[in-house]
Amino acid sequence: MTSINLWFFPIAVSAIHALFLALVLWTKPHNRQPNRLFALMIFALSLHLLDYSLSISGLILEVPHLTFTSYPLLFVIAPLFYLYVRSYLQMPLGSKWRLFGHFGIAILLLLSMLPFYLQSASFKLQFLEAIGQDAFKNLPPEQFVIMFLQIGQFLVYTYLSYQCVQRQEKAIARFRTNGNILKIRWLKRSIQAFGLFSIFFGLMSIILVIQNTYRLEIDYLVVLLLSILIFVIGYVALSQPKLFQEGLRKGRTQTQLTTSSAQSLDQRLQDLMEKEKPFLKDDLKISDLAHLIDLPVHHLSEFLNNELHTNFADYINGYRIQTAKALLSDPMQQSNKILAIAFDAGFSNKATFNRVFKQSTGQTPSAFRKSQQAK
Repeated sequence: MTSINLWFFPIAVSAIHALFLALVLWTKPHNRQPNRLFALMIFALSLHLLDYSLSISGLILEVPHLTFTSYPLLFVIAPLFYLYVRSYLQMPLGSKWRLFGHFGIAILLLLSMLPFYLQSASFKLQFLEAIGQDAFKNLPPEQFVIMFLQIGQFLVYTYLSYQCVQRQEKAIARFRTNGNILKIRWLKRSIQAFGLFSIFFGLMSIILVIQNTYRLEIDYLVVLLLSILIFVIGYVALSQPKLFQEGLRKGRTQTQLTTSSAQSLDQRLQDLMEKEKPFLKDDLKISDLAHLIDLPVHHLSEFLNNELHTNFADYINGYRIQTAKALLSDPMQQSNKILAIAFDAGFSNKATFNRVFKQSTGQTPSAFRKSQQAK
């Protein structure tokens, strides 16, 4: 039975607002990848809010085939937020398989719910009527499992997002321009809001279970808070458009290197790395490399950060990974153990080698070797 109440209007309006906001972010020509990831997250939220507004108003009875269709989308929100943070910070998103893994829960839920989605409209209407008679007792236990699983996922990705910001903030400490400070603040506040919402959602869900009675008011509060967050995002997008025009700037700020000297240094450094291969020393320090190229340490650090958009460890490990890939692909090296190849490439231990290699290639060294043997 259709029953439009006061809760319906703010939730429905925020859903429409979210759709419009997602469209605007998707079509922005600048900062394309982060904006599109954020747009996909907002779009998923909007579909859930639309689905929810249909349910609380009873309009879902007119379109029963839309029942629970937004449930799998609930599990793409947190991964999309995390990927947005990484992209905004100009951090790699990982291999295709790693990206696919972020959405594994959503895919599994979609597959598990397919039998319900394929049921007839009359079956779904009977199901909805049964829920309406006594919500708590007739709601399937799986729904509560889904709720707590979603809360857990939200908290995990909130933590991972915060770790990314902390790590990248240290990496750009010497480039604390007003723009970067504002962007870091935006990410931190977004993560805090995401985390606080997750905690609030968790507390409300626990209350529902403890009370052993389903209170629609609690459900409304959670969704209404979500609606408010969307309006806040829209306000920020209008009041601080620069936040959505470009991600974190890690390029040149105040530098002592001219363009010509930077190009010259780039060539000198490449020649040194290719001919003398200092990266093969497992204890190589930035001061050692600066000495080899006859350059002050702070100038070399400035060059790596401003011109190559990296740091010393990542720069050196990049050459080591290329060397390791060549050794792992060499038929003459097939009898050598992975640890021996790690040492030959300049790594001091296998754990670091495995971690850096997988971050760079998306594969473990042994999996990479097998893929090369199969060719």
